[in-house]
Amino acid sequence: MLASRHSTWEGREENCQYNGRSHLSEKPPQAFRVRIEPGGVEILVSPDENVLAAALAAGIPLAHSCRGGRCGRCASCKSKLLSGSIEYPAGAPPPGITPAEIARGEVLLCQARPRSDLRIEAWRLAVRTAAAASCEILAIDALPLGALRLRVRILAGSVAVRPGQFVDVRNHAGDTERLAVTACGAEELELEAADDGSVLRQWLGEHAVPGLSLRIAGPFDRPRGDQAS
Repeated sequence: MLASRHSTWEGREENCQYNGRSHLSEKPPQAFRVRIEPGGVEILVSPDENVLAAALAAGIPLAHSCRGGRCGRCASCKSKLLSGSIEYPAGAPPPGITPAEIARGEVLLCQARPRSDLRIEAWRLAVRTAAAASCEILAIDALPLGALRLRVRILAGSVAVRPGQFVDVRNHAGDTERLAVTACGAEELELEAADDGSVLRQWLGEHAVPGLSLRIAGPFDRPRGDQAS
């Protein structure tokens, strides 16, 4: 059954299908299904996107170091290709993998682009499930280019984040969007909501006031929809 909700991957969920950027039922042309074992998690990856970037954007904690797909030397993301075909940039294997490893079916996910549906056996980091917290709005301020600065106070729970990371913010109606963390303290966070046309951004601009409650979850290293090359 195809997933129909946005949520982070958790190790206890078996045979789930997930894509933080688009549902699998909305598979766009030229996107390939990539199944990551163990666990059977499925994501969609475009032909010009490396598998590691897509997995991290979907909240799947794969081992990695450089993760930009540019150096190809650290080999932290080396995985086993169980089925399907991939291609590396420039059509040549990167420095971080040897001909013998390629012959054994190993791939570097930080540079591997899918050329078909894939099934991959990958090393996973210790599962870091998204922490959650309840908070209240302290202030909402306008920023250039239509963005908003949202300052919140944590009321219950905790989310260990740092500036530059992201959290999912949900209002009482269930509208959810991933916002950037711009500052954080012991009990307060500053978040930035871009003028992206999302339902939550519209609610923040038109209806939200100090004192209203929100639910946040995270941290995440990438915004929804980010596709690293």
